[in-house]
Amino acid sequence: MPEITLPANARPWGNISLSVRCDGVRRFIQTQVQVSGHYAVAARQLAAGEKMTLQDIKMKQGRLDTLPPGALLEPNFAQGAVSLRQINAGQPLTRNMLRRLWIIKAGQDVQVLALGEGFNVNSNGKAMNNAAIQDNVRVRMASGQIVSGTVADDGTVHILL
Repeated sequence: MPEITLPANARPWGNISLSVRCDGVRRFIQTQVQVSGHYAVAARQLAAGEKMTLQDIKMKQGRLDTLPPGALLEPNFAQGAVSLRQINAGQPLTRNMLRRLWIIKAGQDVQVLALGEGFNVNSNGKAMNNAAIQDNVRVRMASGQIVSGTVADDGTVHILL
């Protein structure tokens, strides 16, 4: 009985090489796997640095195996993101074209909330790096101590103790 395997770290679609082993003999077969599905494209031309809204994203049906690496298969990542370069209308959206909107910018004063079991402590500090919601951010406290926390939806930095 033949044993067919896909090499480790290989994409499961597009032009692929399959390893086929039968009676102790190993051969490689070149084949092409086509996959169709939905993917996100720009609904209009977007300038570099422009914040994307849901109206700027359109879902399209087509071949996924021909898309560039990191193509977005759902609009969630792109909504509210900022374009890093000009994006043409109809162009497939990829992760390396976008970054999430920074809620906190380096040098900004931020509120830090340390959360423990049954208590919480509020303090202020200065952000040391840019961060989006749910990103990690380093904060220099008034004492000079540097702490790391996660940016909450309201822009505060949460540290779980």
